[in-house]
Amino acid sequence: MLANAVAFLYPSCMAAWRLAGLLLVASLTSPVVGQRAALVRAVNDAEARGVRTGVAVCDEDAEVLYRHRAGELFAPASNMKLLTAAAALHGLGQTYKFVTEFAVEAGSLVVKASGDPNWIADTSDDPAKVFGALAAALRQRGVTSLREVRLDHGTFTGPSRPATWPRDQFYAYYCAPTGPFVLQQGTFVVGISASGGRNARAALLAPQAGYAISGSIREVASSKGATYGAVDEGGSIRVRGKFYKKSPRVQIKTSVNSPSRWYRDALMHHLRAGGVSMSDGARPVDLGVVHKHQSALAAALTRILEDSSNFDAEQCMRVLGAESLGDGSLDGGRRAVRAAIGAIVGRVPDGVVVADGSGLSKENRITPGLLVVTMYQLSVKGLAVPLCEHLPVAGKTGTLRKRFLGSDLVGRVRAKTGWIRGASSLSGLVAGPDGRPRWFSILMNYDRGRGGLNKDLKKIQERIVAAVAGMSAG
Repeated sequence: MLANAVAFLYPSCMAAWRLAGLLLVASLTSPVVGQRAALVRAVNDAEARGVRTGVAVCDEDAEVLYRHRAGELFAPASNMKLLTAAAALHGLGQTYKFVTEFAVEAGSLVVKASGDPNWIADTSDDPAKVFGALAAALRQRGVTSLREVRLDHGTFTGPSRPATWPRDQFYAYYCAPTGPFVLQQGTFVVGISASGGRNARAALLAPQAGYAISGSIREVASSKGATYGAVDEGGSIRVRGKFYKKSPRVQIKTSVNSPSRWYRDALMHHLRAGGVSMSDGARPVDLGVVHKHQSALAAALTRILEDSSNFDAEQCMRVLGAESLGDGSLDGGRRAVRAAIGAIVGRVPDGVVVADGSGLSKENRITPGLLVVTMYQLSVKGLAVPLCEHLPVAGKTGTLRKRFLGSDLVGRVRAKTGWIRGASSLSGLVAGPDGRPRWFSILMNYDRGRGGLNKDLKKIQERIVAAVAGMSAG
């Protein structure tokens, strides 16, 4: 473990930090001192704006290169996803597969929940393909009629969203519900295009559940005030609004009300299309498991870290709870994440709060030091590469695609971004002049009532990372 980790995780242990500080100062070269001064200026610029800023940096030799408020608690925004991903890698393993089983019992189809988050259209786990393969497997066993579909939720019980999420935003895709059976990341997708007539065309694109669309979206001659939306009405979709007649085709994504209902209805829709009907008179046969579908944790980790998917973070947290604690509820998931992080770093610092797995909750509290030590310890355990493979790359992918542009850090930084009202963050690793990694965490908190700060804070974060990257090896 980090020789200096005590200073990062438990700042009250000052004797250990003083010794570590003496060792660090003795090894600083002139380039290190110069870059450290640039880093300090950047941190001071942030704090002069009323932004409390925590920074922790270490290299792969476990040397603490810089710390400022590293042991203080911050709301991390989406940097919380780094802890969730680390916990999933440690607790489930990098080769983990979600396995969903379909069995025929007494003439009924029973589906055992795995909490698989990967059922997304136009992927290898497209529900249409999976359910089509299931229909084919049933026909091969001579089953063309079933009595009913039963969904076995297992331990995936309780609320679908954390209690600390903003209830007035539950309709939004980033507040999508979790559960034992979820398609399309807890959302439905509607395509809208101009028709040249009175109303625009609207079609349900995914998940295909056979639902009708009601309401209308009126075509208008001006783009001003052209807004539109779709609502899940439980078995049908209602659309409304105005659509600019010269606008290209668009897709809108909205949270579903009941993930399990969508799953059941989509399953039955595709079974019927595949030649398997529902009938009370179906033969009460027992065939056991007739089909299994497996998908990779790695796909979900990419969406968690590269796309910053709240849904996937919460869903994988619940799966971790189900696998490690036998509790797939949100509370079980939170406890499982905390336990896994404790196993990685030795002990979770006092005051740390795991309110959710995604960072959307403003109640989360973690420290920059905890993030850095977690990432470093994953490297010790051989899990840093799997984590880094899923992180966005500066100037190239995901939420870092438009960051660090015009600098020599393009392609050299892999990090997780984060923002909610009152919190901005960036944590990950950057390659130094020798190509070796430096792990860093930057957490910034400010008055939630202040707006327009994040653009400037992003620039300061990039200055900090540039300074860290420029430090020569001591």
